[in-house]
Amino acid sequence: MIRSIVLICLVFGALILAEVLRRKQMIRYWQRACAGRLWRRRFPLASKTEIREFLDIFLTAFAFEDKRRLCFAPDDRVMDVYRTLYPIRGTPDSMELEDLITRLQKRYGVEILASWREDITLGDLFTQTRQHAAS
Repeated sequence: MIRSIVLICLVFGALILAEVLRRKQMIRYWQRACAGRLWRRRFPLASKTEIREFLDIFLTAFAFEDKRRLCFAPDDRVMDVYRTLYPIRGTPDSMELEDLITRLQKRYGVEILASWREDITLGDLFTQTRQHAAS
């Protein structure tokens, strides 16, 4: 009985520590001013709703809170965000990248894998979704 309680406390403690580390790693994004202006400047023909919907897909894939939506700018590289969460290569992840690609393909019908690059930005992905929506 005591072993079970100790094990449960250790697991719970590890989960809390992991979340604290995750938040600390993401501080460079969380401390930013609202990036809405950057999105509107880069995509003047896109509505706020379109931008928010796209960013919500990104947030959902990475399990970020809705309030973090405009902490991400068009020039943010997807892999930089991913590597901030998983700095050690080979670390098991939550399949954020696969989820992001699947969600974008399902929502916009665009083939993301064909154009994926290490340095792809959120703005690049948004451009692809807009091009597909326009055709």
